[in-house]
Amino acid sequence: MFNSVVVILFGIIIGSFLNVCIYRIPKGESIVYPGSHCMTCKHPLNRLDLVPVLSFLFLKGRCRYCNQKIPSRYMAIELLTGLLYGVVYLKFGLSLELIMYATFIALLIVLTMIDSDHMLLPTKIILFGAGLGIVFRSVQAVLYHDVRFFIYPIVAAFIGYGLFYVTFYLAKLLLKKEGLGFGDVRLIGMLAIYLSVRLTFLTIFLASILASLYGLVLLYIKKKSEPFPFGPFINMGAIIALFYGESILIWYLRLAGL
Repeated sequence: MFNSVVVILFGIIIGSFLNVCIYRIPKGESIVYPGSHCMTCKHPLNRLDLVPVLSFLFLKGRCRYCNQKIPSRYMAIELLTGLLYGVVYLKFGLSLELIMYATFIALLIVLTMIDSDHMLLPTKIILFGAGLGIVFRSVQAVLYHDVRFFIYPIVAAFIGYGLFYVTFYLAKLLLKKEGLGFGDVRLIGMLAIYLSVRLTFLTIFLASILASLYGLVLLYIKKKSEPFPFGPFINMGAIIALFYGESILIWYLRLAGL
């Protein structure tokens, strides 16, 4: 119980840092300098203003210096990160996998929010995530004395990237426009390093269903078709696959009588 609470609190703190990344990276700003400040009045924030969740509640969602409303999504991201870190701990315990998948979750949250805000999946974040994934997989291979921990994720990455690469150009050829962004192609390649081949396929399947449902709702509300980012749905599919993928696959195989 104590370990779970510590992991969740750590996740909330990380969520506060992720908010900085989400806001600054698309603007090309440093995530280190300058220090945290109000987005409206630019006043530097002191330590009491930076306590995750509690500062937002204590200040009633407003800046201490200019009284401008602070978006509630900052607190929501902190809480979401803490919650997901808690689930990762429950699934993997205190292990290398806890660190690896906590990092994975952090990357997905940042990419999801940036894509939602700007329809952009920054290549440098994806490459950074892929690099970290390769490092983690290499450590697993050495720690567990099994090279398959390294080889299988690399194969999965090539398959996932290759599948979306072909899909990207087929869509351009047949539809005469981009059916998905090339950032989505890179994203699948990165995700596959952290997931197995079959969980990568499950991620794509789940993402397609979620995106289709969202598209239908959007069409019903706005009465017209509008483009929307696919990245958030890929990431949601990846999180579902990470936590429940094996159970979903077993359920499906039993349903199919296989």
